[in-house]
Amino acid sequence: MSDLSRYLPLSNRPTHDESAVTTTWNVELADVLGALTAALAPLPDAAWASASRRPDWSVNEVVAHLAWRLSTSRRERWRTSARSLAEQGFSAAAAELAIARRAAASADGSPTALVAALARLRDATAAGNDDDTVQTGIGALAEAVIAAVDVAASIGVPIAVPERASGAVALRRALEAPTEIKAVTRGCTLAATDADWSFGHGPVLQGTAAEILLFLYGRSDTAPRPAPKA
Repeated sequence: MSDLSRYLPLSNRPTHDESAVTTTWNVELADVLGALTAALAPLPDAAWASASRRPDWSVNEVVAHLAWRLSTSRRERWRTSARSLAEQGFSAAAAELAIARRAAASADGSPTALVAALARLRDATAAGNDDDTVQTGIGALAEAVIAAVDVAASIGVPIAVPERASGAVALRRALEAPTEIKAVTRGCTLAATDADWSFGHGPVLQGTAAEILLFLYGRSDTAPRPAPKA
């Protein structure tokens, strides 16, 4: 299975020359956005209104937040997030949902506008653009991957996520996950049954790449399961 650690500058992995560490994920991000756009384009409005796997979020809000995140400058994202945090009593979850709902309720938040926005972001990313309003780092990739996985699980439409992308995002999230999730995965190896990646040390916990990601991001209560004994 792939050694994913070489792709990320992780503070808790052995020190070595990191000159070749990947800092942009243009190819993978463009692929995810392309797959998400293709899946969303034919959906009826009712599907967009469906509940997502993220509590209290609709599919429309998940996609609107992704489009906002990927097309907004870092400075503006910070300002908007800080303002929303103060307005929502300093609840990070409520602040993020409020941003998503404003984005979904705006003229740019309709299904047609969002599909067009994602297509533009896909094209800009594929072209190798990397400026303040076209994000191509691992954070942007993580937002796109979990949005795609969430939407796919919510509406039952397959959305292809590259193995390297799903594995890198799972690894990053496993290191940053809340305590209650780390309590399940600590001291174990996480292995995808449908992708060529695994990471960690200890007994193997497995699931599909999507199942692992949904659990790590709190979109599912179903934890990866112990691998069958040989």
